[in-house]
Amino acid sequence: MKKHCVAALCCLLLAGCTKPVTRQVGEGQVAFACELLDAVGVTRSTTRPLPEGSVPASSDLKLVLSGTESEPLTYETMADYDMPMLTAGDYSARFTYGNPTAEGAGKGYFEGSCSFAVVARKTITQPVTVALANSLYTLSLSEWFGNYYTDYDLTVRTEAGLQTRYAGQSSEAQESEPVFVQAGTALYLSGTAVKTNGVEVSFPETLIGRTTARTWHTLSIDAGSVGQTGLIVSLDDMPVAIEEIPVELNPEA
Repeated sequence: MKKHCVAALCCLLLAGCTKPVTRQVGEGQVAFACELLDAVGVTRSTTRPLPEGSVPASSDLKLVLSGTESEPLTYETMADYDMPMLTAGDYSARFTYGNPTAEGAGKGYFEGSCSFAVVARKTITQPVTVALANSLYTLSLSEWFGNYYTDYDLTVRTEAGLQTRYAGQSSEAQESEPVFVQAGTALYLSGTAVKTNGVEVSFPETLIGRTTARTWHTLSIDAGSVGQTGLIVSLDDMPVAIEEIPVELNPEA
C-alpha cells in the first residue's frame, strides 16, 4: 500500500510542476533584405569582382518559402513576393538564380538560404546572403608560350560536354572571356599549335584539374622549359605537362 501511495504522490507532483506548452497562434509577415555578393574567391585569401552584368538583381531571385506547418510557397521572382500573412512558426527560405547545370558565358548560378521564425501580429525583416554557387574560369597564354608557338587552336572541355574553343595568334592573345561551369567539374585541354619553325603539333586531350564552388579559376597555358617540348598547363597553381605530338602532313604517304 505504501508503494502505491508514493507513486500516486509522484504523479501529482509531476502534474503540478509541468507547465502546459502554449503554442503561439496568429499570423505575421516577413520582409527579406537580400545581399548579393559581387565578388568571388580566386584563392583562399583573395577575391575578384564578378564579370559586369553577371550578378542578378534581388528582384530577379526565385524564392521558395517553407514552413513546418504549411505548404511551401514558390515565387518565380522576388518582384512577385507580396509578403503574405504567414502562420506563426518556424520557416526557411531558399533563394536561387540561374540553372545549376548550365555552363557557358553568362551562366552564373547563385543561391542563398536562411531560417527564421514568424511572430504573430508582427513584421520581421530577415537578412540573407546570396552568392555565386558554381565556378568560372578564364584562359590566358604566357609570353613564354609566344616564344615557342606563333598560332594556337585549343579547346577546353568539361565533364558535362561544354567545349570552348580558343584560337588565334599568340602575339595577340589576351585573357579570355569568363566561362561559367559546374562546381566540381573536370576540365580537359586539347588542341594544336604552330611552332616558330613552322611545324604544326597537336596536344592530346588531358585532364587539367577540377573546379571549386564559388571560385574564379585561371587556366594558364605556358610552354615547357628550355630543352622540353609541350605545354605546362596550370589550373591556378597546379601544373600539368602535356607532350606535343608532330602533325603528319601526309599520313597516308
